[in-house]
Amino acid sequence: MLTAGRPATLHSLQHLRALAALAVVLFHALQWEDGGFEVGRAGVDVFFVISGVIMWRVTAGRRVAPADFLWRRASRVVPGYWLATLAVAAAAVAWRGFLPEVSPEPRHLVLSLAFIPHLDPYGRPFPTLPPGWTLDYEAVFYLLFAACLLVPERDRLAAIAGALALLAAAGFLFASRYFLGANPMVLEFAAGVWLSRRLETGRLPSAAWGVGLVCLALAAFAGVEASGAFTELWRPLLWGVPATALVAGALSVEAGGAFPALPLATRLGDASYAIYLWHLPATAVLAHALGYANPWLFLPGALAVSTVAGLAAWRWLERPMTAAIRRAVAEFRRSGPADQGRQG
Repeated sequence: MLTAGRPATLHSLQHLRALAALAVVLFHALQWEDGGFEVGRAGVDVFFVISGVIMWRVTAGRRVAPADFLWRRASRVVPGYWLATLAVAAAAVAWRGFLPEVSPEPRHLVLSLAFIPHLDPYGRPFPTLPPGWTLDYEAVFYLLFAACLLVPERDRLAAIAGALALLAAAGFLFASRYFLGANPMVLEFAAGVWLSRRLETGRLPSAAWGVGLVCLALAAFAGVEASGAFTELWRPLLWGVPATALVAGALSVEAGGAFPALPLATRLGDASYAIYLWHLPATAVLAHALGYANPWLFLPGALAVSTVAGLAAWRWLERPMTAAIRRAVAEFRRSGPADQGRQG
């Protein structure tokens, strides 16, 4: 059973991160042919709920300065995203047909690297690395969450939910390209924060109810996909609510001590961010090398190359870069006062 001791890893979340990343991979792989599996995009909604859970979990009961929080998030998210974005931009310059939806236009690239929501040269709300649009939303959430760290913890949940609700309302009231990040989807972050608070206080449903929530969530996703009733306007309801139920159910099962921790799934969860960043170029290499006319070969191949690319990037790029940057900054902070003293 989970307790206030906070185990280092929530296996349920790691498993869901892995499934969410692979669902997005499958959706994008199908775009090379006739499309399909629209519900694969709901992996993003699951990610948003999980992000809310984790942000509350890593700050609750601790004194965390907003600047320190933002630094930790930036050092975790930015290096890998910048590297993947620059790699895709370079590929787009060298080979225009590599990823037809990618434009290497300089202004577009700069805004993408700065996590500023904007319209690309084709009039679409995607950065240079198209899946990176979700990171623009994450960046907005991190900024709001950091500001709410100044609020007493007893009132913080309400402050976070209120700030996100106001942001979503701004998207409706001032609909324009300057409010691309003001989307009701941001309420999914609030749902995750709420779930994390309930986990912390031991108020999640029982494991049996958790299994039921997981089944209901999967049925809801399948029902929306089969009916074709999905619209972006109602995304927070049609996909956000099932995503919240799925995360709630998985957490409840783990809190009840009934969740099977699978090492491979946990490792894929660790690498899910890298898989998300690198799956588009990895799939493009496969599509150009082998073709995509036969989905029974291409789709498993896309899942395989995306997984391998993500695991490799996580092991040899993401982790070393994050660790090196954090060590360098920590060393700079330690040596700064001493150096200034010697210079004086």
